[in-house]
Amino acid sequence: MTAFMEQAADAAGWPGDPHCAGAQHEAVYDRRMEKPVPADPPALASVPRHKRAAMVTRLVEAEILPRLAGTKRAGKAAAGGSETGSNLTTEADTAELVRRLMKQDAADSIAFLEVLQLRGASPASLYLGIITDAARCLGAMWDEDRCDFATVTISMGRLQQVVRALSPTFQTAALSRAHADSILLLPAPGEQHFFGLVILSEFFLREGWHVVGGPASRGNGPADTVRTTWVDVAGFSIASTVRIEALAQCIRDVRKASVNTDIKVMIGGPLLLTRPNLVMELGADASASDAPGAVREARGLLSMRTAAD
Repeated sequence: MTAFMEQAADAAGWPGDPHCAGAQHEAVYDRRMEKPVPADPPALASVPRHKRAAMVTRLVEAEILPRLAGTKRAGKAAAGGSETGSNLTTEADTAELVRRLMKQDAADSIAFLEVLQLRGASPASLYLGIITDAARCLGAMWDEDRCDFATVTISMGRLQQVVRALSPTFQTAALSRAHADSILLLPAPGEQHFFGLVILSEFFLREGWHVVGGPASRGNGPADTVRTTWVDVAGFSIASTVRIEALAQCIRDVRKASVNTDIKVMIGGPLLLTRPNLVMELGADASASDAPGAVREARGLLSMRTAAD
């Protein structure tokens, strides 16, 4: 699974050096847009316009319109601008995206999501809904041995391309701050579930934050990073109980080493659903169950710090 994690991280283009923040992060982000997943054709940007239009038209006529009609009859339509995961998408849509990720190139999956946007789904709702659900489904298929290593690896790489394809539209509303706060985003030590951090970074970037590090970063450890780089908030994702002790120690090390003596620590991840006291167990300051909530909590932590000053 470690090899899977490294290949998916390479496909995402996350920097090996976790000191890449601010302008450096944007430069890495621009470069990773051009990096294809191994053994997978380039994303939709390289597809000729006429072919792209044909794919969208085919999807609309053959698959989406019948599904949309059924959705309307069921009364499942929602507001297009909402940042909720269920916005105009269904379980059938998620299953279709997973099928395309496993069987087709990334361009086909991106075209499918373009059609969902024509139905009214916003990039935010796609990030929080169908894309997150597809990642969870692929992870479950891997854990349950219902999918081989190569297929899961390539499919997750294609899903990373889907996120990158949506990013320019999502980031059009990005805030620009003269003195941006910075957040370190990393999985718990040894953690193998990290796709949520990819989505999380998109929301923090849109809110004008500098993002330091990234999922599966293979550079210096968190303590080394905060020792030499100013970080306002450290955010960790945890999915397994076996990582609790290691993450608790990691948080202690971060607080002790940080050049920012008032660094704040947040946690997130699937384990929060079953461990409501996890913040206290780990010695963190706050937790969040989704990306918008994480941004709000992080901003709240810094507001409390400012008020105390």
